[in-house]
Amino acid sequence: MSNLKNLAPNVNYATPCYSLNNTYKIKMLFTDCNDPIDPTALEVSVTDPAGNNVVVNNHTKVEVGFYYLEYQLTAVGTWEFEWRATINNIVKTYIKKILVEDKVILEDIKFGLEFNELIVVDIFSGVKSSDGKKSLDEDMMFSFSTEYNPFYCSVEMLRMEMGSWVDLVPDDTMALGIHWASLEADSITSRGAVSDEYYYARTRFVMYDTAVKLFSMPINPSSSGKSKQLGDLLIEEGSGVDYNLKNLIDELKEERDEWWRVVNARGSIVLGQGLGPTTATRNGLKKSREWHNPLHEHYAQPTQNSQYRRQGQGKYRHGFTGWNELTYNSLRNDNGGRK
Repeated sequence: MSNLKNLAPNVNYATPCYSLNNTYKIKMLFTDCNDPIDPTALEVSVTDPAGNNVVVNNHTKVEVGFYYLEYQLTAVGTWEFEWRATINNIVKTYIKKILVEDKVILEDIKFGLEFNELIVVDIFSGVKSSDGKKSLDEDMMFSFSTEYNPFYCSVEMLRMEMGSWVDLVPDDTMALGIHWASLEADSITSRGAVSDEYYYARTRFVMYDTAVKLFSMPINPSSSGKSKQLGDLLIEEGSGVDYNLKNLIDELKEERDEWWRVVNARGSIVLGQGLGPTTATRNGLKKSREWHNPLHEHYAQPTQNSQYRRQGQGKYRHGFTGWNELTYNSLRNDNGGRK
């Protein structure tokens, strides 16, 4: 046995799993000094989990010394198979126990495809149809992508927002751009809780960032340098498009950059609002306008140049910095009690 383990170290010697209402082969090998031998008489009795015992003699001989019994296990619990063999006028007994368990598991079917995979299928020339009458003259290749994740904007939404200039851009190209922009949205989101407005801002950022990425992909330059091609999309000077290409790209970048700031702030600001209050230093004590936390207080926009106070509070503030009384008192004590 040690030699067998050395030759096959990955063999699983765990107890087999026996399921309810299945038929199994219970096998037995009879030997005398490792030489197979047939018993002169053989009887098998089966005891079910309820204690009922029955003698069965429908065992089958495969070859000298090797027998098996097929039996249906119809109850959960421990089954006993007692083999009684008469060899050289001596009765030998061996009991084999089998545990039947109910291990039914309900789970989703997994097809083995993961997110963000490119599946390529190559078909070589010479492949024949099922009836053998037609064959492929040349090699062919087909490819498709599995579901992209993350994916924070749909292709249809991007088409509706961007207008006619994306009509000739393939869906696959747009989907890949959306995936790249979604990854960037995750990377620029700062740590902390996000507001409900964050998810809308993230979609808007992904939408405009994807559009910018489409124009940033490799181009096919012409001799005049006045054309840009992306996949099936070709824009040339004098081609009759009803918009200025440079202005369009500038507008897309401006929108993208505005939503970038909102996503970076986890939705705690809106377009046009900033997170940089003015500050001043006097005698080592940092003073600021002290903004309320936008995650907890909904401002009328814009608020940078106007004072604001919560209901029931007497002090007006311009915005939120996170500066608190604990910091103020600590600095005040360090300056000998001077404010």
